[in-house]
Amino acid sequence: MRTLKRAAALLLCLCLLLPLAAAAGEEDGTAVLLEKFTLRHGDRNSKKVAITVDDCYKNRREFILQDVELCKQYNVQFTFFPIVYTGCLEEQYGDIWRAVVDSGCEIGSHTYSHLHLGNRDTWGIIGALGKWQESLDKTLGYHYETRWLRPPYGSTEDRKGTGDRRVVSAIRTYGYDHAVCWDISETDPDKAMAKVEGGSILLFHANNKDTRCLEKLVPALLEQGYELVTISGMFGFDPPETGGELYVYDREKYRGK
Repeated sequence: MRTLKRAAALLLCLCLLLPLAAAAGEEDGTAVLLEKFTLRHGDRNSKKVAITVDDCYKNRREFILQDVELCKQYNVQFTFFPIVYTGCLEEQYGDIWRAVVDSGCEIGSHTYSHLHLGNRDTWGIIGALGKWQESLDKTLGYHYETRWLRPPYGSTEDRKGTGDRRVVSAIRTYGYDHAVCWDISETDPDKAMAKVEGGSILLFHANNKDTRCLEKLVPALLEQGYELVTISGMFGFDPPETGGELYVYDREKYRGK
């Protein structure tokens, strides 16, 4: 069911975006990007920009809430990519992540621990994704159909630059259609603003320096006419579905896929 839903959503997205890409005549249009596994930006002809926040350590959780309040203040949405081993997805912090979802922001997977996927075997990769989803559902108290994966270090390769095909195969076996990286990583608001283009995906982390940057960058982007959206909003998807039974990781479900 998970795979069928993703396939149907992806097909709809492609159908909606192909005319736009054809009209623009741009080789790097969104429709072309969606045919690739790793997405680093959206349609350059749009005014959409996606701000993403990674890691989210529990001892810096106040900055997650500050980012959410910033989103509410300006009526914009971020995408958060927490890691389980940081401690932020413990059940005692469920209120934080329910606030993230309730604000219209999105949650994506950054895996269970921040290890190179290319240095894991197939079951290690699938387990890192499945155990992350299990932890998120337990923390939220309801099922959240995660759509996007941000691989640790923004890479599906090992430290030697190999293993990409095997890693991508494992990720797709689990059920993710794409890995989402970024085209801008800059914590100075003026420098970040100078680099922004239509479709840019910006990388930040939940900490004091990055939140202070966002407090200046968000209004600056809005003044320039940019629309700040989630990763799903960037690529034309509805918000992730919620509700139903909590996900429980079972590797047997993925055998033979």
